[in-house]
Amino acid sequence: MTHASASTLNGEAAPRPSRPARYWLLRGLALALLLASCGYFGYHLWDNLHQLPPIEWGWSAVGVIALAVLGCLSSVPLIALMWQLLLRDQGVKLPYRQALQIIAVSQMGKYLPGNVGHFAGRVLLGSQAGIPAGKTIATMAMETFWVLGISGIFAVAALLFVVNDLHEGLVDTNHPGYLAAVAVTMLIAPFLAVRVVNRLLPGLSRKLGRGQLLTEPRLLTAMAVAGLIAFSFVVLGAVVELLAAELFQHPEINLLEMVLLFAVSWTAGFLVPGSPGGIGVREAVMIQLMGPAIGLETALGVALVMRLCSMGADALAFGTGLFFRPRPSPDPA
Repeated sequence: MTHASASTLNGEAAPRPSRPARYWLLRGLALALLLASCGYFGYHLWDNLHQLPPIEWGWSAVGVIALAVLGCLSSVPLIALMWQLLLRDQGVKLPYRQALQIIAVSQMGKYLPGNVGHFAGRVLLGSQAGIPAGKTIATMAMETFWVLGISGIFAVAALLFVVNDLHEGLVDTNHPGYLAAVAVTMLIAPFLAVRVVNRLLPGLSRKLGRGQLLTEPRLLTAMAVAGLIAFSFVVLGAVVELLAAELFQHPEINLLEMVLLFAVSWTAGFLVPGSPGGIGVREAVMIQLMGPAIGLETALGVALVMRLCSMGADALAFGTGLFFRPRPSPDPA
């Protein structure tokens, strides 16, 4: 019997392996970037709190906020539909209602430190529903690649047609080309990744697929998922436009401009490691990019209310998902 196993039997905890210095360095940089972004947002909020456009509270304002919450909530059924389509290509038939319930509950995990709780929650709840964890992981990877690809296309359009006009000289003419190449790579990555894993690592592929090789997504599925992702960005951009035009009384606003700028802000919050739900990062970028278009005060108000509506929508989805969670069948004994 080894010394380690003997220590365990004697009740002594085995020493944990120390983390490498690179791990702590990356965690420190992520935390510093998160704190800087939150600080930037908090600074502008405190400095301009007294300058926020007044909100005329009434049934109209309540209706606008309710529509904004519903707009943010729309991403939950869209993600559930994307997941169902991707699982179908992998030979897993998941009822849409069950997919919706799993996504509604797991999405709240994105506010946990590390910004990966919603992915872990989907794997766990999916496994309880009989979905192989490997296939859930594979479909989430495909979904993430396509989200980055579509958001990259939106970002390219924003750089070419919006950002450089609002922030003269900010965009290098080479940057959109590089970003477009990255976006295209993200769009074709799921097809290439599955093919490479199946050919070079068939054992891993069968392990992920629970005895079966992973299946390349169908082109029709890819087009449907890409369309749903793009539609989700349009809806969220429309929520930003609604808040600016109706809640903060800034009617001179361009919907397409808000859609593109919000897509850039969302992508920044998604990519920054360790930022729970993109908090701080998304708002900081929204203020920086949208300020010249709608005014710094209005951009600050929209960013704050948009975050509150988004968190309210996630909380509503979480509560509804828990309420409709399938109850375990009673033991016949």
